[in-house]
Amino acid sequence: MGSLKQSAYYAIGIVMMKGISLVMIPYITHRMTLAEYGSLEAIVLLADIGTILFSFGIVEAMYRYVGVAEGEEKRKLISNCFTLSVLVCVLGGALIALSMPLLILMLPVEFQPYQILLLLIPTMLDGAISIPLTLMRMNAMAKRFCLLNVLKASVQAVMTFVLLEAGYGIDGVLISAAVSSVLLMICLVRYQWQEMGTFGCFKYSAKILKFGLPALVGGASMYMITGLDRWVMASFVGVEELAIYAVSGKFALLLGLLLQPYALWWFPNRVAILQQPGGSKKCADSALVGVNFAIVLGSLMILTVPGFISLILPGSYHYAGTLVVALLAISVIKNAGDYLNLGCFSGDSSQSQMWVQGGCAALAAVGYLTVTPNYGMWGVVVVLCGTYLMRLLLLYFVSQTMEQLPYDHSKWIVALSIAVFAIVCDRLLGLVFVNVHDFILGTIVALMTLVAFVKYSVVVLPPTLLSRFMAGKHSQVS
Repeated sequence: MGSLKQSAYYAIGIVMMKGISLVMIPYITHRMTLAEYGSLEAIVLLADIGTILFSFGIVEAMYRYVGVAEGEEKRKLISNCFTLSVLVCVLGGALIALSMPLLILMLPVEFQPYQILLLLIPTMLDGAISIPLTLMRMNAMAKRFCLLNVLKASVQAVMTFVLLEAGYGIDGVLISAAVSSVLLMICLVRYQWQEMGTFGCFKYSAKILKFGLPALVGGASMYMITGLDRWVMASFVGVEELAIYAVSGKFALLLGLLLQPYALWWFPNRVAILQQPGGSKKCADSALVGVNFAIVLGSLMILTVPGFISLILPGSYHYAGTLVVALLAISVIKNAGDYLNLGCFSGDSSQSQMWVQGGCAALAAVGYLTVTPNYGMWGVVVVLCGTYLMRLLLLYFVSQTMEQLPYDHSKWIVALSIAVFAIVCDRLLGLVFVNVHDFILGTIVALMTLVAFVKYSVVVLPPTLLSRFMAGKHSQVS
């Protein structure tokens, strides 16, 4: 299956799996008050922490070792990764259950023990589920990947709607997440067994953990940057402002969702591509494609999403339209750091990225605790932007030191210049055409901006589509 067709399947699967929370936002915000939605976000923070810890960096180790292994060695590596993942999930779940009273005291919002246990089910299973899903991506099984994610998302969406209508509130959201995760795990067990043959292999554990644990620390550090902000806001600012920040954050996450089809192909294969003849040039060009995708999509969203929010959400959430512009710009910076760090993962250890992410996380933590009590949401945004800029620069220079890649920087400079010019024009036009709704005006400017991206080859049309367009144009002239 070609990479373009795989990306199409990945797009459908990811939109259905991760886009469910975005699709449900208008409905949920009309069914919940600001305080209730903010409380839901506070408990989701706990799931984010658990997902990172239960992953244990094993998926990153799979990218590094399983992707280049063959035969029996590959099967044993897969078995070893899955065994470690299950072991971590069981031990982690038991530890959380035993420390429940302390955990409830630490949370910024009051919850019941049964709600934590409901949340624990999908959080625990996520680590084990990620192993067979990663294998499907590495084995180019995009269609099956898509179907399973569509199944999970459909079950979760239907159950969420039914339970909210029945008056279950936050409990309904937690129950639907737990049931859909259990269903997905059941569907994946057979495929996982076929790939590994046996369960209980620990032969390569030292090698897997040596590579995975620094990635785990890096992931936990990333959470301190992207999750601690909401935790601090819940403590110092209140759940109402947290709700607005969370809604704008979910719309900003849509950028990452749109980039997932390309990322799902690129990240599992980039180390293998690097080891091919001419791999350095291929990796540099492919990484810049990811960076430019983010700039293009981010700018188009900055032009349209604020107006869209004012159309579909209640008036109490409209301030999220202002905040989302800054969060989308920060998402573009974060994405650039994700794509320009290949050198940090090309060796037998990922410690370099661990130190970078850890340092940035410490900076962010100090910034949040210092700035948030006085400046609220916008203080968090400033800290977030500064941290991600530093992370991008450090990851790029450290990565280039470890693995020199020939990046053509003129590509992203052109893309960024077009994006900034379009956003400035949109703001100026908004002052002139005050009677035109922001969404309509932004959409018009976005379409013109997209044409500019195509004209200056920031967005490259497929050769077949371009040839058909040119043929049609010549026939009209004739």
